[in-house]
Amino acid sequence: MIWKKIFNTPQDELEEESSEMEAGIVEETEEERRPENHGKERDPVSLDFNVRGREGEKDRTGIELNLKIHIADESQVGRAALLLAATTSNDAEVIFKKELASIGWKSVATEVGGLAGDLPQKITRALVGASLNAGVVEKRRNEMHALMHAALEALEGFLSVGMLEASVGAKIAIVRNSKWISVAVMGDTAYHAVAHHERCGLGVMHI
Repeated sequence: MIWKKIFNTPQDELEEESSEMEAGIVEETEEERRPENHGKERDPVSLDFNVRGREGEKDRTGIELNLKIHIADESQVGRAALLLAATTSNDAEVIFKKELASIGWKSVATEVGGLAGDLPQKITRALVGASLNAGVVEKRRNEMHALMHAALEALEGFLSVGMLEASVGAKIAIVRNSKWISVAVMGDTAYHAVAHHERCGLGVMHI
């Protein structure tokens, strides 16, 4: 929504427009911005909601996004790790790891939780253990060195100074190919249950 329109339009009109656009966010195209096309109706954007509830009531519990993302270049290892860390179900995680394996990439995901001050040690143990058990890395100096540097970079992006008492729940994804290894950390942090929000961090290192 255009900010000028928010401040210059009466509140009742805004509420009416908001209810009409409840099904999704519509972004104007260049053609629709032209003066001659202003005010013309456009095709609505539809989103598939998971709907449940009592008869006659709709409880929108979320949306399922089906995106097409092409991953082929070895430099896209960071993007792959972020996508793996962003998966919200075991089925989606398994499918994505199989897709990465089909192009010769190795991957693994694990989860950690606790106070932010204790998380670096937990993450170190979790990602090293998961990577070795899944065969993503081997006990070689260059591979372990690359893994730890990528993890350090990801943690620096995920945790900020002063978060020692914050509660954290995070999913860690490690993806590697013949040249690069990437660690992505994605999850929620909060000082209070009602104030939790998402954070993420990403690290990439040459093997």
